Amino acid sequence: MTAEERVEKLSLDELAGQVLCFDIYGKEDPKEVEENVKKMRPGGIFLQGTTAEQIKLYTEMAEKYSSVPVIVAGEIEDGPGYSIKGAGDIPHLMALSAADDPELVEKLGREMGNVCRKHGFVWPFAPVVDLCFNFRSPESNVRTASDSPKQVVKITGALIRGLKHNHNMVPCAKHFPGEGVDERNSHFVTTINTLSKEEWMNTYGYVYKELIKAGLPSIMIGHVALPAYETEREPVTGCYLPAVFSKSIITGLLKEELGFDGCVVSDAMSMIGAAACVEDLGDIAIKFLNAGGDMVLFPEPTDHDRIVEAVKNGELSIERLKDAATRVIKLKEKANLFGDYKTEEPTDQREEMLKTAQLIADKSIKIVRNLEGVLPVRPHKGMKVLLLEMFEPYFHAKPTGKEFDALSDELEKYGCKVDRLYNPDHKKVKSVMDDYDFIVLCCKMSANDYHGGTMRIGWNNIMMLWRAYVLQHPKFAFVSFGEPFKLYDAPYLKTYVNAYSPADASQRAVAKVLLGQIEAKGKNPVSFKGFFEREVD
Repeated sequence: MTAEERVEKLSLDELAGQVLCFDIYGKEDPKEVEENVKKMRPGGIFLQGTTAEQIKLYTEMAEKYSSVPVIVAGEIEDGPGYSIKGAGDIPHLMALSAADDPELVEKLGREMGNVCRKHGFVWPFAPVVDLCFNFRSPESNVRTASDSPKQVVKITGALIRGLKHNHNMVPCAKHFPGEGVDERNSHFVTTINTLSKEEWMNTYGYVYKELIKAGLPSIMIGHVALPAYETEREPVTGCYLPAVFSKSIITGLLKEELGFDGCVVSDAMSMIGAAACVEDLGDIAIKFLNAGGDMVLFPEPTDHDRIVEAVKNGELSIERLKDAATRVIKLKEKANLFGDYKTEEPTDQREEMLKTAQLIADKSIKIVRNLEGVLPVRPHKGMKVLLLEMFEPYFHAKPTGKEFDALSDELEKYGCKVDRLYNPDHKKVKSVMDDYDFIVLCCKMSANDYHGGTMRIGWNNIMMLWRAYVLQHPKFAFVSFGEPFKLYDAPYLKTYVNAYSPADASQRAVAKVLLGQIEAKGKNPVSFKGFFEREVD
């Protein structure tokens, strides 16, 4: 049976549900969830921070009210563990790019796909294929592979191939038409990609054309405006219309000009970059579908009835709704949810995935500056090491004191005695620094673990460097476990290392590099004018 034939068998209520991807979190009451899925009949569900048992529970619950298999979606940018508790984490995408080994990345993708599919999770909202053009961007940054379109295609293309292996997963590239130019965050505001048509086509356009040509199954539309292709503005404030509501961008540019025939999903409709751009919140889903979108991410329970109403009163054509539902069902076919393909039984390759992640991490560390030859610091038994931990709590994750356990454990494995201080002030640093053979300032600030509006070093962080006491220590190194541009805030640093990620694998790799156990083989995946040049294609 074709996707079109399946769609013709669906009622209007069922069609309206097929284009909705309802978000479910592990902490929610299953009874409340069931009430919502009964009402919405969603074609997809989004799960985050859940157990394998909860994934099974909610999938079966949603499918009880659907005549079509439900597709299970989630985030795996940093590994399956973000969506499936205990499933394992990997370094950030920029770290994968710094390792510059597409064969290893593809292998990692296959292993991630097996882990996820084994737990019933098939639609990853990954990889990010944005470009890191603006180092101030608090949304893109280490979530991106590079500022080079060719490098983005090389690394994300390898990851996509791995994820697609055995029909385990249907990857979703994001965020069309491209974040990374603006220095704002589309979770907070509609961002703007200011490139001209020619500039866009040679950069973001190149990335999407190459990935579409290679069989990319789905694309996420971002809450980013592209004035070169869409001049319409929100009528009340005059703000640019985000792509998620733009027919010129979704239908005209993506589907017609670039020839994308896969499934188009919105970014989360709860984000201010979209929600603030409609006068009536009940119109969000309708505006997206009319623009050419196919699957609404994070809908309100009322969106189902609103879609049915819009078809009945002529606001949304039944043909457009059927086209969207057909694209959703074709995506499910590619994920083998109907059992149309002969595939191998997925296995839980968590341990293999973690080993591959470590191989990549070991190749990703970049020593940017070693002006006084401090590195490597050869370890000796009882060598005293002080870790100064610089980071800010994420909005839903308070500091645990375990953020750098992997680094500490790895240093101790080589005979070091490690002490740790979280955001200490300069007086505390001065009072203890002479007791240590080696001091490492561990900076954890990135698009994934900071305030969201900025990644700049602030007053709460800078006090450990105040009066520059610690800079006088003969064995002092600064390591960025997040965004690679910290030399902008601290150009005076003489020993500076980029790890691009705070993942356990990256921390262990840093420890080995600092102590000379492995060579620092990472390549700069981005350029930073005045500080370093990109070393990848």
